[in-house]
Amino acid sequence: MNSDLKNIQSLLENIQRFPKVTNRKKLNKLYTSGGNHKQLNCIHFGVKLFANKYSRTKATKENLYPELERSIINFIKKYYPNTEYNQILINKNNWFEIHKDKNNKIDKALLIGLGNYTGGELNLHNDSGTIIKTVDIKMNPIFFANKTINHSVCPWIGDRYSIITYLI
Repeated sequence: MNSDLKNIQSLLENIQRFPKVTNRKKLNKLYTSGGNHKQLNCIHFGVKLFANKYSRTKATKENLYPELERSIINFIKKYYPNTEYNQILINKNNWFEIHKDKNNKIDKALLIGLGNYTGGELNLHNDSGTIIKTVDIKMNPIFFANKTINHSVCPWIGDRYSIITYLI
C-alpha cells in the first residue's frame, strides 16, 4: 500500500501549478497556506452536480491529470473495492473550520493524507464543537462519517494533500 501511496504523492508533487478554484460558494471559512481566503487549491475528478444536473468535472472531461486520476482510482479498487463514490477531491494546503459534508449522499468517505508535512491530523468533533478524537491520516487511509460528524484539520507545516471520496 505504501508504495502505491508514495507514487500518488509523487504525481501530486510534480504538478507544476496546482489548480485554484475561485467560484465556490462560501459555505464556511476557508484558508490556504498562502492565506488567501477566496480560493481553494484543489482538483475534482468524477462528476459534479449543478442545478440538479450531473456532468463530468473539468479535470475528468478534459483528461487533465490522467495518470493521477487512474492511479487514485486503481488504489481505491485495489485496497477498498467496496467504496461508493462518484467524485474524488484533492486538496492542497487547504484548511477548513469545523464543518460537515452535508451534500454527500452517504455517510462514509475515504480520506487519505499525503505530502511532506508534520501535523495536519483530522479532528472529529461532537455537536458542541469539542474534539472527541484526533486521527493521523498521513499515509493512513481512513473511512469516517463526514456527513454527520463535524470535522476539522490540525495546523501543519509543509505541503499537505488530502484525497477524499464523495457520493454526490
